[in-house]
Amino acid sequence: MEPMLSQEDFNNFVGNYNADYIYLLTRASHGNYDCLISSFRVLKDLYDVLMKLQDTTLLKFAVIPYPLSFRTNEQLLAGFNFDEEQIENIQKFFGYVKQTQGKEFEECLEVALPIKCAR
Repeated sequence: MEPMLSQEDFNNFVGNYNADYIYLLTRASHGNYDCLISSFRVLKDLYDVLMKLQDTTLLKFAVIPYPLSFRTNEQLLAGFNFDEEQIENIQKFFGYVKQTQGKEFEECLEVALPIKCAR
């Protein structure tokens, strides 16, 4: 019986997750926070699927998924070629989340309730 997902497909899936992760960070780095919390929640769901697939199948990480936690990791952000101003905008996103949602970013990722996009 053929596996549901080949190693190559899994590698591509992880690569797509990483590209989406960078895209969301890029949006934050430009101060474009609209609906970004919801987008990160979808990305977290994808991350959880990747972890579960790797944990419960024979699939291995040939491409390592980027960590969801980036709050204080300026080295990681600089490694993605974000400059100081962009990193500052990414860090300001956490204040924006707290102000608009009344919760910390990490709490918003865990909540099962819909997150409203701030206008």
